[in-house]
Amino acid sequence: MPYKVTHGETTQIKYSPDEVFAKIQHENIRFIDLQFSSLVGRYHHTTISADTFTPDQMKDGLPKLDGSSIVGFTSVDDSDLVLKPDPNTFAIIPWVTEKKTARLICDVYWGRGRGRLERDPRAISQKAEEYLKTQGFDFSYWGPEVEFFVFDKVHWDVLTPYKGQSYSIESKEAPWSQEGTGYPMGLQEGYYPSTPSDTLTAFRNECVDVLNEHFGILCDNHHHEVATAGQCEIDIKYDFMTNSADGAQTYKYVVKNLAQKHGKVATMMPKPISMDAGSGMHTNVSLWKNSKNVFYDKDDKNEISQVGRYFCGGILNHARALCAITNPT
Repeated sequence: MPYKVTHGETTQIKYSPDEVFAKIQHENIRFIDLQFSSLVGRYHHTTISADTFTPDQMKDGLPKLDGSSIVGFTSVDDSDLVLKPDPNTFAIIPWVTEKKTARLICDVYWGRGRGRLERDPRAISQKAEEYLKTQGFDFSYWGPEVEFFVFDKVHWDVLTPYKGQSYSIESKEAPWSQEGTGYPMGLQEGYYPSTPSDTLTAFRNECVDVLNEHFGILCDNHHHEVATAGQCEIDIKYDFMTNSADGAQTYKYVVKNLAQKHGKVATMMPKPISMDAGSGMHTNVSLWKNSKNVFYDKDDKNEISQVGRYFCGGILNHARALCAITNPT
């Protein structure tokens, strides 16, 4: 990450620290958003002035994080952490129209030169990629398909317990909509409807444009999903593990911010609507060696190699434990 496409050819772009500082100056960037992920998949950030950002800070990191305030990172008695920016993740945030701002995704380190924070999700991903090589493979590809809802409004009533705690969802697409201006769809009738029933085509187009043009994250498909009330899916082109994880996090960041820009609410909650389809994240995975997909066996009746079967078996065997990370809610 990032990538660009020219005449159908995909090229990966890499930035050196010097190139990042040249872009900051050329684009008149005023602020830098330093972003990192929590153990439960939320983006966190701290913002610094571009005027005070130095090459030494890019190289050595910035001691800007209290790890005890991020759930699962550190205890309060040993909480000084360092954010080290990855220059390849530089991107200008397009919806910040005043005080031009760029972002950099950071690796999280212990303070006082003690190496990587082992619980940094990015460190876990990078460690897994290195482990893969020790097992005789070259790399893995990951292609996430992130589903989400975009609601027109969400109302919460949690301050009056004597009348019951509740929420309500407004969506022009929903069968309970009382606006009378849209073309509502029934529960579980939302798969691939055309406009005008699909009210979010233009929104998804905008998300794809922002991901492609501003963050260098390639998306090859988007559509309305099965549920009513604005369930969507945008598919990110497969990539190496850490790049793909960065892409999925950026995807969520872009979708939520653009929804807010349009006065809507986006959520990746697994099941916000009772009796309708929930949101998931199918992920396409393959292991590669000598430019060949080792999950493929042309002589097998299902075209799946024994390595591929072992891989599936490992996921099934560890599924319960994996849910603590993949489905924390």
